Amino acid sequence: MTARSSDPISQPRRQWLAACIVALATGDTRAQGRTARLVVGFGPGGTSDVAARAVSGSLREAMGGEVIVENRSGAGGRLAVEHVRSAAPEGGVALLVPDAMMFLYPHVYRSLGYDPERDLVPVARLVNLAIALYVGPMVPATVVSVADFVAWVRADSRRAVFGTSAAGATPHFVGEMFARAAGLTMTPVHYRGGAPGVQDLAGGQLPAMFGAVPDGTVMQSAGRVRALATTGPRRSAATPDVPTFAEQKFGDLVVEDGLGVYLPAGAARPTVERMALALHRALDSAEVRRVFASVGLDKDYEGPEAFAQRLRTERARWAGIVRSTGFKALDER
Repeated sequence: MTARSSDPISQPRRQWLAACIVALATGDTRAQGRTARLVVGFGPGGTSDVAARAVSGSLREAMGGEVIVENRSGAGGRLAVEHVRSAAPEGGVALLVPDAMMFLYPHVYRSLGYDPERDLVPVARLVNLAIALYVGPMVPATVVSVADFVAWVRADSRRAVFGTSAAGATPHFVGEMFARAAGLTMTPVHYRGGAPGVQDLAGGQLPAMFGAVPDGTVMQSAGRVRALATTGPRRSAATPDVPTFAEQKFGDLVVEDGLGVYLPAGAARPTVERMALALHRALDSAEVRRVFASVGLDKDYEGPEAFAQRLRTERARWAGIVRSTGFKALDER
Protein backbone atom coordinates (compact mmCIF):
# COMPACT_ATOMS: atom_id res chain seq x y z
CA MET A 1 0.00 0.00 0.00
CA THR A 2 2.80 2.39 0.93
CA ALA A 3 4.66 1.82 -2.34
CA ARG A 4 1.56 2.49 -4.47
CA SER A 5 0.54 5.61 -2.57
CA SER A 6 4.06 7.07 -2.94
CA ASP A 7 3.65 6.96 -6.75
CA PRO A 8 0.54 9.06 -7.41
CA ILE A 9 0.85 8.87 -11.22
CA SER A 10 1.04 5.10 -11.44
CA GLN A 11 -2.73 4.63 -11.83
CA PRO A 12 -3.09 7.21 -14.64
CA ARG A 13 -0.03 5.68 -16.30
CA ARG A 14 -1.61 2.23 -16.17
CA GLN A 15 -4.83 3.62 -17.64
CA TRP A 16 -2.91 5.30 -20.47
CA LEU A 17 -0.99 2.11 -21.24
CA ALA A 18 -4.22 0.12 -21.24
CA ALA A 19 -5.79 2.61 -23.67
CA CYS A 20 -2.79 2.30 -26.01
CA ILE A 21 -3.02 -1.50 -25.94
CA VAL A 22 -6.72 -1.35 -26.82
CA ALA A 23 -6.01 1.14 -29.60
CA LEU A 24 -3.33 -1.08 -31.11
CA ALA A 25 -5.54 -4.14 -30.84
CA THR A 26 -8.60 -2.53 -32.39
CA GLY A 27 -6.99 -0.16 -34.88
CA ASP A 28 -8.55 2.85 -33.06
CA THR A 29 -5.76 5.44 -33.25
CA ARG A 30 -7.74 8.33 -31.83
CA ALA A 31 -5.98 7.97 -28.50
CA GLN A 32 -2.70 8.58 -30.30
CA GLY A 33 -3.81 11.37 -32.66
CA ARG A 34 -5.14 9.82 -35.87
CA THR A 35 -4.00 10.73 -39.37
CA ALA A 36 -6.91 10.42 -41.78
CA ARG A 37 -6.50 9.87 -45.53
CA LEU A 38 -8.34 11.24 -48.54
CA VAL A 39 -7.40 8.82 -51.33
CA VAL A 40 -7.23 10.04 -54.93
CA GLY A 41 -7.14 7.66 -57.89
CA PHE A 42 -4.73 9.72 -59.98
CA GLY A 43 -1.29 11.28 -59.67
CA PRO A 44 -0.28 14.61 -58.14
CA GLY A 45 -1.16 17.77 -60.05
CA GLY A 46 -4.23 16.43 -61.84
CA THR A 47 -7.76 17.76 -61.48
CA SER A 48 -8.76 15.21 -58.82
CA ASP A 49 -5.59 15.85 -56.82
CA VAL A 50 -6.03 19.63 -56.90
CA ALA A 51 -9.63 19.35 -55.73
CA ALA A 52 -8.70 16.93 -52.93
CA ARG A 53 -5.93 19.16 -51.60
CA ALA A 54 -8.22 22.19 -51.71
CA VAL A 55 -10.87 20.59 -49.46
CA SER A 56 -8.75 18.26 -47.30
CA GLY A 57 -8.02 20.86 -44.63
CA SER A 58 -11.73 21.28 -43.95
CA LEU A 59 -12.21 17.58 -43.15
CA ARG A 60 -10.07 17.37 -40.00
CA GLU A 61 -12.95 17.40 -37.53
CA ALA A 62 -15.23 15.21 -39.65
CA MET A 63 -12.53 12.56 -40.14
CA GLY A 64 -11.13 12.70 -36.61
CA GLY A 65 -7.57 13.79 -37.33
CA GLU A 66 -5.15 15.51 -39.67
CA VAL A 67 -6.06 14.70 -43.26
CA ILE A 68 -3.44 13.86 -45.84
CA VAL A 69 -4.06 13.33 -49.54
CA GLU A 70 -2.85 9.93 -50.72
CA ASN A 71 -2.37 9.39 -54.46
CA ARG A 72 -3.02 5.79 -55.51
CA SER A 73 -2.87 5.94 -59.28
CA GLY A 74 -3.21 2.97 -61.57
CA ALA A 75 -5.81 1.03 -63.57
CA GLY A 76 -7.65 4.22 -64.46
CA GLY A 77 -8.23 5.07 -60.80
CA ARG A 78 -9.67 1.68 -59.92
CA LEU A 79 -6.83 0.75 -57.56
CA ALA A 80 -7.79 3.62 -55.29
CA VAL A 81 -11.45 2.56 -55.26
CA GLU A 82 -10.54 -1.02 -54.42
CA HIS A 83 -8.26 0.18 -51.61
CA VAL A 84 -10.95 2.31 -49.98
CA ARG A 85 -13.60 -0.37 -50.52
CA SER A 86 -11.55 -2.68 -48.31
CA ALA A 87 -10.93 -0.10 -45.56
CA ALA A 88 -12.71 -0.03 -42.20
CA PRO A 89 -15.83 2.16 -42.48
CA GLU A 90 -14.84 4.29 -39.48
CA GLY A 91 -11.10 4.08 -40.07
CA GLY A 92 -10.51 7.61 -41.30
CA VAL A 93 -10.24 6.75 -45.01
CA ALA A 94 -12.26 8.46 -47.75
CA LEU A 95 -12.12 8.50 -51.54
CA LEU A 96 -12.26 11.32 -54.11
CA VAL A 97 -12.69 10.23 -57.74
CA PRO A 98 -14.61 11.19 -60.90
CA ASP A 99 -18.30 10.28 -60.98
CA ALA A 100 -17.73 8.21 -64.12
CA MET A 101 -15.95 5.56 -62.07
CA MET A 102 -19.32 4.81 -60.49
CA PHE A 103 -21.74 5.28 -63.41
CA LEU A 104 -19.66 4.51 -66.51
CA TYR A 105 -16.96 2.01 -65.50
CA PRO A 106 -19.50 -0.76 -64.67
CA HIS A 107 -20.34 -0.81 -68.39
CA VAL A 108 -16.73 -0.52 -69.59
CA TYR A 109 -14.83 -3.22 -67.65
CA ARG A 110 -15.64 -6.91 -67.46
CA SER A 111 -13.84 -7.24 -64.13
CA LEU A 112 -14.25 -4.01 -62.20
CA GLY A 113 -13.03 -5.06 -58.75
CA TYR A 114 -15.75 -3.17 -56.87
CA ASP A 115 -19.51 -2.72 -56.84
CA PRO A 116 -20.36 1.01 -56.92
CA GLU A 117 -23.67 0.50 -55.11
CA ARG A 118 -22.69 -2.05 -52.46
CA ASP A 119 -19.08 -1.17 -51.64
CA LEU A 120 -19.16 2.61 -51.25
CA VAL A 121 -21.34 5.30 -49.70
CA PRO A 122 -21.66 8.57 -51.68
CA VAL A 123 -20.98 11.51 -49.36
CA ALA A 124 -21.04 14.59 -51.61
CA ARG A 125 -20.53 15.71 -55.17
CA LEU A 126 -18.14 18.67 -55.30
CA VAL A 127 -17.85 19.84 -58.89
CA ASN A 128 -19.31 19.46 -62.34
CA LEU A 129 -16.94 18.48 -65.14
CA ALA A 130 -18.32 19.26 -68.57
CA ILE A 131 -16.52 17.84 -71.60
CA ALA A 132 -15.16 20.26 -74.21
CA LEU A 133 -14.34 19.89 -77.88
CA TYR A 134 -10.88 21.44 -78.17
CA VAL A 135 -9.13 22.10 -81.46
CA GLY A 136 -5.50 22.98 -82.05
CA PRO A 137 -3.40 24.81 -84.66
CA MET A 138 -4.07 22.12 -87.27
CA VAL A 139 -7.60 23.53 -87.49
CA PRO A 140 -7.86 26.92 -89.27
CA ALA A 141 -8.80 29.99 -87.23
CA THR A 142 -11.85 30.36 -89.45
CA VAL A 143 -13.34 27.29 -87.75
CA VAL A 144 -15.19 28.93 -84.87
CA SER A 145 -18.22 26.68 -84.33
CA VAL A 146 -19.16 23.01 -84.24
CA ALA A 147 -20.81 23.33 -87.67
CA ASP A 148 -17.58 24.80 -89.05
CA PHE A 149 -15.60 21.91 -87.59
CA VAL A 150 -17.94 19.31 -89.07
CA ALA A 151 -17.63 20.92 -92.51
CA TRP A 152 -13.83 21.07 -92.17
CA VAL A 153 -13.63 17.35 -91.29
CA ARG A 154 -15.97 16.35 -94.13
CA ALA A 155 -13.71 18.12 -96.62
CA ASP A 156 -10.87 15.65 -95.94
CA SER A 157 -11.35 12.26 -94.24
CA ARG A 158 -7.77 12.39 -92.91
CA ARG A 159 -8.95 15.07 -90.50
CA ALA A 160 -11.49 12.73 -88.85
CA VAL A 161 -9.39 12.07 -85.73
CA PHE A 162 -9.92 13.07 -82.10
CA GLY A 163 -7.94 12.52 -78.94
CA THR A 164 -9.26 11.30 -75.57
CA SER A 165 -7.84 10.88 -72.08
CA ALA A 166 -8.35 7.09 -72.14
CA ALA A 167 -10.24 4.33 -73.90
CA GLY A 168 -13.60 3.89 -72.19
CA ALA A 169 -13.48 7.25 -70.41
CA THR A 170 -16.29 9.80 -70.63
CA PRO A 171 -14.55 11.97 -73.28
CA HIS A 172 -14.12 8.88 -75.48
CA PHE A 173 -17.86 8.22 -75.53
CA VAL A 174 -18.66 11.91 -75.99
CA GLY A 175 -16.46 11.85 -79.08
CA GLU A 176 -18.29 8.78 -80.39
CA MET A 177 -21.67 10.38 -79.67
CA PHE A 178 -20.59 13.56 -81.45
CA ALA A 179 -19.36 11.69 -84.53
CA ARG A 180 -22.63 9.80 -84.80
CA ALA A 181 -24.74 12.95 -84.32
CA ALA A 182 -22.68 14.78 -86.96
CA GLY A 183 -22.82 11.91 -89.44
CA LEU A 184 -19.04 11.46 -89.35
CA THR A 185 -16.78 8.43 -89.08
CA MET A 186 -13.97 9.44 -86.74
CA THR A 187 -11.01 7.59 -85.23
CA PRO A 188 -10.22 8.06 -81.52
CA VAL A 189 -6.63 8.30 -80.31
CA HIS A 190 -6.37 7.37 -76.63
CA TYR A 191 -3.81 8.90 -74.25
CA ARG A 192 -2.88 8.17 -70.65
CA GLY A 193 -4.67 11.18 -69.22
CA GLY A 194 -5.80 14.51 -70.59
CA ALA A 195 -2.51 16.38 -70.23
CA PRO A 196 -0.46 14.49 -72.87
CA GLY A 197 -3.36 14.71 -75.31
CA VAL A 198 -3.61 18.47 -74.88
CA GLN A 199 0.15 18.74 -75.39
CA ASP A 200 -0.11 16.95 -78.74
CA LEU A 201 -3.13 19.05 -79.65
CA ALA A 202 -1.28 22.29 -78.92
CA GLY A 203 1.78 20.97 -80.75
CA GLY A 204 -0.14 20.34 -83.97
CA GLN A 205 0.03 16.52 -83.87
CA LEU A 206 -3.71 16.19 -83.40
CA PRO A 207 -6.58 18.21 -84.90
CA ALA A 208 -9.12 17.88 -82.07
CA MET A 209 -9.64 16.45 -78.64
CA PHE A 210 -12.53 15.76 -76.30
CA GLY A 211 -11.53 16.36 -72.71
CA ALA A 212 -12.80 17.68 -69.40
CA VAL A 213 -12.94 21.48 -69.45
CA PRO A 214 -10.05 21.86 -66.93
CA ASP A 215 -7.77 19.77 -69.18
CA GLY A 216 -7.43 22.62 -71.68
CA THR A 217 -8.12 25.87 -69.80
CA VAL A 218 -4.45 26.78 -69.35
CA MET A 219 -3.60 26.13 -73.02
CA GLN A 220 -6.72 27.97 -74.08
CA SER A 221 -5.78 31.00 -71.98
CA ALA A 222 -2.38 30.95 -73.69
CA GLY A 223 -4.06 30.87 -77.11
CA ARG A 224 -2.61 27.48 -78.02
CA VAL A 225 -5.93 25.58 -78.23
CA ARG A 226 -9.55 26.66 -78.71
CA ALA A 227 -12.74 25.26 -77.22
CA LEU A 228 -15.62 25.13 -79.69
CA ALA A 229 -18.32 23.70 -77.39
CA THR A 230 -18.96 22.12 -74.00
CA THR A 231 -21.38 19.36 -73.02
CA GLY A 232 -23.00 20.86 -69.92
CA PRO A 233 -26.66 21.87 -69.66
CA ARG A 234 -25.35 25.42 -69.29
CA ARG A 235 -22.09 27.17 -70.11
CA SER A 236 -19.15 26.39 -67.86
CA ALA A 237 -18.15 29.15 -65.46
CA ALA A 238 -14.57 28.41 -66.48
CA THR A 239 -15.34 29.08 -70.17
CA PRO A 240 -18.33 31.46 -70.20
CA ASP A 241 -17.68 32.54 -73.79
CA VAL A 242 -17.84 28.98 -75.12
CA PRO A 243 -21.36 27.86 -76.15
CA THR A 244 -22.71 24.44 -75.28
CA PHE A 245 -23.33 21.73 -77.87
CA ALA A 246 -27.05 22.15 -77.20
CA GLU A 247 -26.81 25.82 -78.17
CA GLN A 248 -25.30 24.66 -81.47
CA LYS A 249 -28.11 22.21 -82.32
CA PHE A 250 -26.50 19.13 -80.80
CA GLY A 251 -29.10 18.68 -78.06
CA ASP A 252 -28.24 15.03 -77.35
CA LEU A 253 -24.73 15.97 -76.26
CA VAL A 254 -25.59 17.01 -72.70
CA VAL A 255 -23.08 15.09 -70.59
CA GLU A 256 -21.72 15.81 -67.14
CA ASP A 257 -18.97 14.09 -65.23
CA GLY A 258 -17.92 15.35 -61.82
CA LEU A 259 -15.84 14.74 -58.72
CA GLY A 260 -17.28 13.21 -55.58
CA VAL A 261 -16.28 11.94 -52.15
CA TYR A 262 -17.12 8.46 -50.84
CA LEU A 263 -16.73 6.38 -47.68
CA PRO A 264 -16.53 2.58 -47.41
CA ALA A 265 -19.84 0.73 -47.09
CA GLY A 266 -20.99 0.51 -43.49
CA ALA A 267 -19.99 4.05 -42.57
CA ALA A 268 -22.33 5.37 -39.88
CA ARG A 269 -24.93 7.88 -40.99
CA PRO A 270 -23.67 10.61 -38.59
CA THR A 271 -20.17 10.22 -40.08
CA VAL A 272 -21.52 10.65 -43.61
CA GLU A 273 -23.53 13.71 -42.61
CA ARG A 274 -20.61 15.34 -40.76
CA MET A 275 -18.37 14.92 -43.76
CA ALA A 276 -21.01 16.15 -46.20
CA LEU A 277 -21.52 19.29 -44.09
CA ALA A 278 -17.77 19.89 -43.86
CA LEU A 279 -17.44 19.62 -47.64
CA HIS A 280 -20.38 21.96 -48.18
CA ARG A 281 -18.71 24.56 -45.97
CA ALA A 282 -15.37 24.02 -47.68
CA LEU A 283 -16.84 24.78 -51.11
CA ASP A 284 -18.10 28.12 -49.80
CA SER A 285 -14.67 29.19 -48.54
CA ALA A 286 -12.82 31.91 -50.44
CA GLU A 287 -9.65 29.82 -50.75
CA VAL A 288 -11.39 26.78 -52.25
CA ARG A 289 -13.30 29.01 -54.67
CA ARG A 290 -10.01 30.61 -55.71
CA VAL A 291 -8.30 27.26 -56.30
CA PHE A 292 -11.24 25.84 -58.23
CA ALA A 293 -11.46 28.93 -60.44
CA SER A 294 -7.73 28.78 -61.18
CA VAL A 295 -8.03 25.29 -62.72
CA GLY A 296 -11.46 25.65 -64.31
CA LEU A 297 -13.54 23.63 -61.84
CA ASP A 298 -17.27 24.47 -61.56
CA LYS A 299 -18.56 24.03 -58.01
CA ASP A 300 -21.72 21.89 -57.97
CA TYR A 301 -22.45 20.54 -54.49
CA GLU A 302 -24.88 17.68 -53.91
CA GLY A 303 -25.45 15.95 -50.57
CA PRO A 304 -25.59 12.19 -49.96
CA GLU A 305 -29.16 11.49 -51.18
CA ALA A 306 -29.08 13.70 -54.27
CA PHE A 307 -25.63 12.44 -55.21
CA ALA A 308 -26.63 8.78 -54.84
CA GLN A 309 -29.72 9.36 -56.97
CA ARG A 310 -27.67 11.09 -59.67
CA LEU A 311 -25.31 8.12 -59.85
CA ARG A 312 -28.19 5.64 -60.17
CA THR A 313 -29.79 7.68 -62.95
CA GLU A 314 -26.52 8.12 -64.84
CA ARG A 315 -25.62 4.43 -64.47
CA ALA A 316 -28.86 3.44 -66.17
CA ARG A 317 -28.44 6.06 -68.89
CA TRP A 318 -24.86 5.09 -69.77
CA ALA A 319 -25.69 1.42 -70.17
CA GLY A 320 -27.59 2.36 -73.33
CA ILE A 321 -24.98 4.84 -74.52
CA VAL A 322 -22.14 2.33 -74.29
CA ARG A 323 -24.19 -0.37 -76.03
CA SER A 324 -25.09 1.99 -78.86
CA THR A 325 -21.43 2.63 -79.69
CA GLY A 326 -20.62 -1.07 -80.07
CA PHE A 327 -17.86 -0.71 -77.46
CA LYS A 328 -16.37 -4.00 -76.25
CA ALA A 329 -15.81 -4.29 -72.50
CA LEU A 330 -12.18 -4.06 -71.44
CA ASP A 331 -10.31 -6.77 -69.54
CA GLU A 332 -7.25 -4.71 -68.61
CA ARG A 333 -6.16 -4.34 -65.01
